[in-house]
Parts: sequence; C-alpha cells; structure tokens
Amino acid sequence: MKCYVTNNSPYARKVRIVAMELGLYDEIEWKTLTREERGDLQIYNPLGKVPVAILDTGDIVCDSPVICAYVDSLTSSRKLIPECGSKRWEVLTLEALGDGLGDAVIVISQENQRSNELRSQDVVDRQLSKIKSALSVLDKVASDFNDPPLIGEIGVACSLGYMDFREIFPEWRESYANMASWYTIILKRQSFTKTAPS
Repeated sequence: MKCYVTNNSPYARKVRIVAMELGLYDEIEWKTLTREERGDLQIYNPLGKVPVAILDTGDIVCDSPVICAYVDSLTSSRKLIPECGSKRWEVLTLEALGDGLGDAVIVISQENQRSNELRSQDVVDRQLSKIKSALSVLDKVASDFNDPPLIGEIGVACSLGYMDFREIFPEWRESYANMASWYTIILKRQSFTKTAPS
C-alpha cells in the first residue's frame, strides 16, 4: 500500500497515527508531497486532496475516514473502530465531530491567508462559532474518552493539533479545561510526538 500525505494535514496525520497505533506504519509506503505537488494527486483523487491510498491491488482509497477504516481492517490484534454495536456508532460520530472541527480550522486558516481586502470576517466568525460549539460538547465528554484512544479521539486530537499549529483560537485551553487536560496527556503518545506538524 502506498499513501500520499502532506506534513501538516490533520487528516493525513490521522492516517499516520492510526498506522502507528496498529503497528502497521512500516508496512506502508509513505509519499510526502509538497504544496506544489498536490495538484498531481488529481489523477488519483479528482478533489486533489490528501490523504490518498493506492492499494496493492491498484484500487484507490480516498479520504481519511475511509483510509483509516481500511488500515484498521488489516489487523485483528487491536481495533480502533469497533466492529458492531452502539460503540461503533459512538466512535465514528466522535471521529466525524473531530473532522468537522478540522474543517472549520482549515477554513479560518485559508481565510487568514487572504489579503485584507478579500478576507471575510463573517466567514471567520461562523467557523469560530463552530469550533467553540464543538469544543463545548467535547469538553463535557472528555472524561469518558477511550484510553488508549480509538479513531474518534485520534481525529479530535489531530484537529486540535492543526488548530494550535495554525494559531487559530490559541486561548481555547482557558475555556475548555477538561479537553486541555486530556489533550496534554494524549500528546505524550509516541504516535503523536512523531507526527506533530512542523
């Protein structure tokens, strides 16, 4: 399996962490792309987005939730996505919330890179409202997060990492103490220290 990633994408980081947590990292051929090279991805993913995986069969798998589910299917020794029951939907819903948090952070980051004439404060405010709403929900349930983390917690942590990296809402820890405490702990895991954005 070959997987195309970029250094700082929270979604590519999620796939890399999943592979590390499952002990499969060295079995994947990682192709790290620059911003300029991302356009070449359209031959594999018409959206031109990372991550993209090319399986040994030649089949193409796009989008981090799908790639993570595929990697999770490769081993039976540990599962990051429960196979059935209410726990499965709980974990996948948390992953979706984490990915949505990341989406909002990316929109603000892109908006902040625009010139002052083109930057929309309304867009930033809407996305920041989504971030605060997500963090408020997460803060209430952080004490129930899985340890070791499952795919939901991994997705949330990757989005928080990108939020910190892009300096979006840097004061979030002051208002969401439960999340801040949990995040401090999960960042100590080897899979997170080795994949930190730079």
